Amino acid sequence: MIEIRVINDFEAAKALWEKLSPRESIYDLWDFRYAFYQHEVCPLHFYTAYEGDEPVALLPLQYNADWGGYEFFAENFTESNRPFVKPDYEHLIPELFQAAPPNTKIYDILGVDDFTRALPLEDYVYLLDASNLHSFADYLAAYFPNAHKRSNFKRLFTLLERDHQVKVIRDDFSDLELLFDLNVKHFGEESYLRNDLERQPFRDLLKLPLDWRMVTIEVDGRKLASSLAVIYNNIYFYLIIGSDISEVKDVFKYLTKANLELALENKVKVFNCALGGCNWKDYWHLDKQPQYEFVKEK
Repeated sequence: MIEIRVINDFEAAKALWEKLSPRESIYDLWDFRYAFYQHEVCPLHFYTAYEGDEPVALLPLQYNADWGGYEFFAENFTESNRPFVKPDYEHLIPELFQAAPPNTKIYDILGVDDFTRALPLEDYVYLLDASNLHSFADYLAAYFPNAHKRSNFKRLFTLLERDHQVKVIRDDFSDLELLFDLNVKHFGEESYLRNDLERQPFRDLLKLPLDWRMVTIEVDGRKLASSLAVIYNNIYFYLIIGSDISEVKDVFKYLTKANLELALENKVKVFNCALGGCNWKDYWHLDKQPQYEFVKEK
C-alpha cells in the first residue's frame, strides 16, 4: 500500500534526497542545491511516497514566506526540477503532484513522464548534442547548414583576431569577482548577481569537488569577458557568463566559442547553455529542451 508522508526534518529530508536522486545532472546534487538553500533557508516539506517503510518517490518542496507559498527545493537559479522516483514507480508522479498543498508553484520542471510533459510549457533549456562533434568546425557544419550564414558567423572570430590581440585564459578562478561584475555589465537589471547575497552561493560552489572550468577572454590586455562552467556526467554546464561588449562587440561570442571548444576537447556529450534564450542562444542555433510549470491555486 502506498502512503504519502510529508517530511519536515532537515536531516531526514537530506537522506531522502540522497537516496532517491538519480544524480544525472548538477541540479540533482544535494550539495549543489544546498549552496543556494543555506543562504535562503525555508521550511522543508518533502512529499514522499512510501511502500511500507520504503521511500519510493519524492517531490521535494519548501515553503517560501516571502511570497506565501510552496516551491521546489532550492529553486533559486536551479532548473530541470523533477520528482525523484525509483524504477517501476513512475505511476506515482501524478499522485505526488496532486498531494502538493494549495498555493504551490513549481517552475522549470523537466518532463520525465507523460504527466510532467503534459504540464503548461514555461521555457526551454538551450543545449546542443555534442556526442558527434569533435571541433568547432564540426559544430558549424552541423548547426549552420546554410554555407553563407556559416561563413559569416565564422568570419566574426577571424576579424576579431585580426584586429585585436586576443588571449584565452583558462581556470584562473581569481577572476570570479570580475565575472560577477561583467555579468552585471552584460545583463544590467536582469542580472542575478547584483549584490553579495546573490554572489555568495557561487563562491561556495567552487569549494565543492566538481570539475569547475573558468574561461576569461583578454582583448588587447583587458579582460572583457568571463564565464564559469562545470563538467558533470559528460555534460558541460555553461553556468555564468559576463562581458563588456561596449568596447568589443563580439567578445561575448568569442567567449562562447572558447567554452564550446573546451567542452569538445573534454569529449562531453552535451553542451548545456541553461534556461532561457537571453537574447543570444537562438543565434547559436541551439536545440531546445522544454521546461514546464505546475501551479496549484489556493
